[in-house]
Amino acid sequence: MLAEAVDGPAVRVLTAPGGLDVRVSGTVIHDPQEALPRSPAAVLLLVGVDITDARSLDLLSRAAEQGFSAVVVKRRGQAPERFVAEAERCGIAVLTADDAMPWRNVDASVSCTLAAHGSGKAAPSAPAGGEELFALADALAAAVGGQVVIEDLDQNVVAYSTVPGLRIDAARERGILHRRVPDIPEQRRQYRQVLAATGAVRFPTMGEELPRAAVAIRAGALPLGTIWAIEPVEGLSVAGESALLDTGRFAAPHLLRALNLPEAERRVRRDTLRAVLHRSGPPADEAADLLGLRPGAKFTLAAFAPGGEPAKPARGADATGGDSALLTHIEWLLMRYCAAHRTTSTVVAAANAVYVLLPATGRAEARRFADSALKAVRRSMSDGLRAAVSRPCTDLGLSAPMRREVDSILRATAHDDPASTPVTTADVRHRILLDRLGDELERDPWLRLGEIDELLAHDHAQKTDYAATAIVWLDTAGDIASAAARLKVHPNTLRYRLRRIRDLFGVDLDDPDVRLAAWLELRRAAPSGRSPRRKTQPRRP
Repeated sequence: MLAEAVDGPAVRVLTAPGGLDVRVSGTVIHDPQEALPRSPAAVLLLVGVDITDARSLDLLSRAAEQGFSAVVVKRRGQAPERFVAEAERCGIAVLTADDAMPWRNVDASVSCTLAAHGSGKAAPSAPAGGEELFALADALAAAVGGQVVIEDLDQNVVAYSTVPGLRIDAARERGILHRRVPDIPEQRRQYRQVLAATGAVRFPTMGEELPRAAVAIRAGALPLGTIWAIEPVEGLSVAGESALLDTGRFAAPHLLRALNLPEAERRVRRDTLRAVLHRSGPPADEAADLLGLRPGAKFTLAAFAPGGEPAKPARGADATGGDSALLTHIEWLLMRYCAAHRTTSTVVAAANAVYVLLPATGRAEARRFADSALKAVRRSMSDGLRAAVSRPCTDLGLSAPMRREVDSILRATAHDDPASTPVTTADVRHRILLDRLGDELERDPWLRLGEIDELLAHDHAQKTDYAATAIVWLDTAGDIASAAARLKVHPNTLRYRLRRIRDLFGVDLDDPDVRLAAWLELRRAAPSGRSPRRKTQPRRP
């Protein structure tokens, strides 16, 4: 069924040595730093694997030994024959994903397909839902006017309404009695339809079954189950349909806990955090519940990025650029660290940094966490790594400004000592201000001093050093002796260069306003010419 459902332009089957009637149960994302887990019938997503690398062939063999039914790879223009031959020898299926399709979308596509068919596990009884799920079922039944059940993806009845006097049929009574809905072909089609829809789906009377309305329960892109409501005699009202949709959203975190799915919950939290950092996703109160944020409690955002010049902070969406493989590696290292030391945190990688949401955490505690995490990750990678910590917040609706804050800190510390400690806005507020002023000069070129453009053009054409001279002199607050020493020239030579800057380009460096404007432009245009920065000294929390 998986091959039939996903085979297409985005994901297609390369080989299936065991045929297409092999059971599959879920997805596992490959982590090159960890041993493959025992995962009978699972699908292994080989993120970042080169199918022409000899190590990928060994990985296929190990995946087959651990019970995986299939692997998903990206070809990236590489010939797959050798990889396919090894897969056929090992008896494991190979699917390929389109190179342009993000891995999180591949994961969601496969997970949704598996969800539509159930995981294939036989389960005579479902785990009992918590009181919250039964309360939600009762509230929805009262609003709709018909009996309600909440089911997991294997059609187990996790919770049901107990409001007396509401409409119910024999099929629903049997489902509640046995805590499981019979698995018949027509119902599988209905489940696929519900899980594929973004809103409520309505089904007319069919045999002994009364009309029903259903909605999928999702947490981010991950499907968790379904809610079914029997319609009253007069049909489902607009208010009843709205209540059905709301209950689908509210049920997600409770169903996660009721089904005890720690890996699924971690994935949902990552998807939710990624969405709220981009000003999308569910409403703030729902997202806060999924992320484990208590109402009114402080939380902070930490960000980690490799050394070097970062892209400028994005507005809304991720900025382009960044080393995705390195960031993915940092993300996995931080996830492992948090699994051992901060299980309530959520870790997610974006285009230029890896973000960690820290519930119930103030500034001092967040800085201690970031410092320990920074040391742990640095032990596993040779590249320099920096960390930034936001101010504490109690409103998840302000998560996008929090991201802008930590992005700005990372940008301001791009040239710092690679062994620096975590930094907050209080440590580098002056640098952030100067970066923002430089951005304004780029956005509105008419604000720039034409004289500085002429000076820079002259340096480029004539191989002169007027820009570097001016920057060092301005950095030393006009101290001729200090500037000359740093430039390794005689003080008279420096004075001559400063006069030439005035005579050739009309830059009046005696005017304090001109000095400030000129320094801002030179700082923006020639960052490599700035004087080396000292190691940032964090302020006391």
